[in-house]
This record gives sequence, C-alpha cells and structure tokens, in this order.
Amino acid sequence: MRIFVCSDIHGNLRALDAVLAVYRGLYPCRFLFLGDCIGYGSHPDACLDRILQLPRAGYVMGNHEQALLDSRKRADMSEFAAKALNWSEAVLEGKYDEAFKERFEMKIANDLFCAVHASPCDPEEWGYLYSGNDARDAFLAEDFRLCFVGHTHIPAFFTESSSRLFLEEGTLLRLEKGERYIVNPGSVGQPRDGNPRASFCVFDSDEGTISFQRCEYDAESEARDIIDAGLPKYLGERLVEGY
Repeated sequence: MRIFVCSDIHGNLRALDAVLAVYRGLYPCRFLFLGDCIGYGSHPDACLDRILQLPRAGYVMGNHEQALLDSRKRADMSEFAAKALNWSEAVLEGKYDEAFKERFEMKIANDLFCAVHASPCDPEEWGYLYSGNDARDAFLAEDFRLCFVGHTHIPAFFTESSSRLFLEEGTLLRLEKGERYIVNPGSVGQPRDGNPRASFCVFDSDEGTISFQRCEYDAESEARDIIDAGLPKYLGERLVEGY
C-alpha cells in the first residue's frame, strides 16, 4: 500500500494543484493530510474543496483549523497568523465548519502508523518537533513504530536510536526492523527550509520506504494573489524565498 502524505497547505492553491498532480500519477494510493489547509494563503476555500473530494483520504486537525473554529485560540498565534485567520473566516463564512468537526481528527492511528499535526506528545498543545530532545519526549509519550507530523514546515525525520534530523532533499528512507521513526513531510504551501518548492512524502508500506519529494509551482503568482487579497505583504513574499 502506498500512502501520499502532505501537510500545511495554508491556502496555497497553486502549490496544492502541483502536489495533487503527482498524487494522481501515483494513484491508486491513500491520501493522508496532516493539518493546516487554511491560514496565510488566499485560496482556503478552493484548497478545502480539492482535498475534501479525494477518495480514501484521512484528515488531521491542525492548529489553524482549530483556531478557525474557536477564535479564542488565535490569541496564542502570531499577528500574521491571526490576521490571516480572521480574513479566512470572513471568506469561508462557516461553510466548512461541519467538515472540520466531522472529518478532521486530532490523531489518526492504525496498524501501520499514527499521525498528528504537531507532536504525539500532547497533540492539542501544538508543540514543535525541531530537536533531538523534542523527538525523545515524543517517543516516550506514545508507543508507535512510525508517526507522521507536520507543523514545522520543514521536511525531516527522527529515529529513536539516534534522534538525528535529516534534511536532504530526495532522501529515500528505508524503515529498519526494531527502529522507531517520526517523519515530517514538510509543507505544501509554505516551506520554511529555504527551498520554495512544495514538499511531501510517499510511504510504501509494502517496501518499507518513505520518499521525500518536492515539486515546482508558480510561487510568484501565488504571492501576488495574497497581496491582491489584502493580506499582509510578508505572507506573499515569504513564499518566493521558502522561509
């Protein structure tokens, strides 16, 4: 079985369309989304329409979805994130609230993997997994062989034995027997590792591999849409640089 894993679309329609073109080329495979389809970008409705109609899909709740449903959560976010969510709330007009409540889960777990947006260690606290220490806490918090996470917008993986962070583009990770893994596919719509190309990964459970992949999209046009929509200019500029 192949599972297409992606996260953090953040209303970036062109990046999502580029990623979905790769997904369709791999079909049949399952689709796993790790949260934050909205926020920052100017196409939250179109992005939600795209992913919610996909077959055999699983959806994880992100902190931006949670904050859309509960405006009090925006007090803990950055000024840019809160402004973008206020804008998205006005655009979406509650049309997707039921889908968030009924189809998005705080955690997905099965025999192959678990999946959360931030960390398996208190998923609703939205902690970031950046360091080996962060990963060790997560490995101690839950009993899993493989856990997919998003939230940092940086493609990476950690192992229990080494707790090292790997960032090489094009990495093919082979899962070793007896080892445990935390895997972050990076961000579709707002990469923050200095590479503006959309990021995702593909898990092949039969082969025991995870391939980290990137694809091009028109970031400059997407940035112009953000600025033309009246959102902060910074939110568009960062797409072009991948930060």
